[in-house]
Amino acid sequence: MKAISLRKMVFAVLIIGAGTSYVCADMQELQARLSKEATFEFKDVTIAQALEDIGQKAEVKIVLSDEAVWKLPFGESTRLSASLSGPLTDSVSKMLSELFMRYALGDDKITIYPRQELEHIIGRPTTRQIILLKHLYTERIRAEEQTSEQVLQRILMQFDVVIVPIECNEELEFIIKRSLVERPLQPTFAQMLDSIGKWYISGVNFPGTVTEIRIVDEEDFREAKLDQVVDVSFNDSADAIIRRLAGWAGMELFVEKRDLSWLVGVITVNMQNVKLSKALRNIVSSIDGAIEIDFVRNYVRIQGPLHTQRPAVPRKTQGGGGAGEGYVGKVSIPMEGGKYFIEFMLRESDLTDELKKLREEKIKEVIQKTASEQKRKLIEALKKAKESAPNSPQ
Repeated sequence: MKAISLRKMVFAVLIIGAGTSYVCADMQELQARLSKEATFEFKDVTIAQALEDIGQKAEVKIVLSDEAVWKLPFGESTRLSASLSGPLTDSVSKMLSELFMRYALGDDKITIYPRQELEHIIGRPTTRQIILLKHLYTERIRAEEQTSEQVLQRILMQFDVVIVPIECNEELEFIIKRSLVERPLQPTFAQMLDSIGKWYISGVNFPGTVTEIRIVDEEDFREAKLDQVVDVSFNDSADAIIRRLAGWAGMELFVEKRDLSWLVGVITVNMQNVKLSKALRNIVSSIDGAIEIDFVRNYVRIQGPLHTQRPAVPRKTQGGGGAGEGYVGKVSIPMEGGKYFIEFMLRESDLTDELKKLREEKIKEVIQKTASEQKRKLIEALKKAKESAPNSPQ
């Protein structure tokens, strides 16, 4: 790789390849394909396009995990500018490292995952946070610096950050002082922060604002993850959505089902600017469940349904319903006075006998009304045509 251009709001990163046909391969074959020499020149293109080019060249399917999508500044819409040259293994690794990503080889594809360092950014990272995190993991003490106070003040001013709580500055100065004596062992600033506790990058990312590095205990760190503000847009099974959100929180999920069909149905969820913990609670509540979040033991436990459900019947025995059964309606549940809705898609087999009968009656009513309306319009059209036609001989 010759160069990677990291411009304002533009990143070089490997994400998801287009869905072209790839030949299945085992790990050894995938590694061999990634060892190919290749040259690419990307200038402000979507990462999807860049990955399609790389995947076609290497004959490898590359996919982005849900976790990686969440930890990219612009998700799958991230754009890149990069000059790549040499073995694809080296190019891919260096590109991914720019956004703290890594790749894992499977039997027939390559999957991208976020690296552990990204846990120091709560929620979806911004460009500014990614750049700061990179500095924190590369900045070291300079040989000409003599005092711990000088080192700490220079680093804080250089990065335009403050340490919260302020008392932690004394601990950092002590660590710096010790490292000055033990040269050439010079830790990065991130390593210094790791030695005094959990930490994450916080603060409002507006021009002119100072970013905070918050040092907290384990419980507060977990709570901060659940307090992150998220935008949620899913159309999937309730089970898949809840597991994904629990993964964003970094918490273990336990599910207790009183009905085997609970959480199986597809729901549509659209929420903006809501805390992750609230999104989890609202979704579980809307599907007739209960949720327990334990910060100390780091788990989320859900159970349901809370109320008696009608007996579940296999899809194939319900009036011909099955995998190809279409939706016949949806239920929209308003949340917070109508600020957003959680929607459930319904198949005919989901309806009770009473609702099926009512649906049939409504369909007949609509058909009759439509036929009557069409007849009325036809009569009016014929009448107008007769009135506008010239008089013909009797």
